[in-house]
Amino acid sequence: MTNEEEKAFWACAEIEVLRLTGVRNEELLELTHNITQYRLQSTGEVVPLLQIAPSKTDTERLLLVSPELADVLSAIISRLRGPTGAIPLVAAYDVREKVRNPPMPLLFQRGIGSEHRAFTPTALRKLLINALAATGLTNADGEALTFSPHDFRRIFVTDAIMNGLPPHIAQVICGHKSIDTTIGYKAVYPAETIEAHRAFIARRRSARPSEESPHHKW
Repeated sequence: MTNEEEKAFWACAEIEVLRLTGVRNEELLELTHNITQYRLQSTGEVVPLLQIAPSKTDTERLLLVSPELADVLSAIISRLRGPTGAIPLVAAYDVREKVRNPPMPLLFQRGIGSEHRAFTPTALRKLLINALAATGLTNADGEALTFSPHDFRRIFVTDAIMNGLPPHIAQVICGHKSIDTTIGYKAVYPAETIEAHRAFIARRRSARPSEESPHHKW
């Protein structure tokens, strides 16, 4: 694969994960191959959940893995697995907390020479800028369209609420602390969060063409 194809792959992976999860950019950088399972109380069905690492000011949370997200994660994991089938462990510097994290199987890492290194916030921003520049899209003033990773978080919340996800569920999914951030708030249990998020994904997928709704078996 050429260098340009490599950049295109990671740009698409970045955009899709941000769009489908609403995670913060720093959370994206810390995503690992850490998938757990949850058994729905209503049906007994087992669904996959993606762990979002906590920060000093946040708590750990789990996100429901939709079929679309499962396909993206599967492509990333397949790309990173070495001869042993394991994802390389890499150490990354946390620019917000000013610490170097221990080696982990990070999903957003790349091979440079004979070693693997974690993506940096700057590298992800460049991927996004270059991907948008290649589309030739412009805003209402005719200027080149620009997006930051955080814009996809806003898009996720807007899309979720407009498609019927209660604001207090969106708040839990995104890890917001303020009632003002997601319009409303209500005490909620994890089971309610997962069930509501799953129903939202089903509604969104049913309204889109079949070719946009790939199935992935976990």
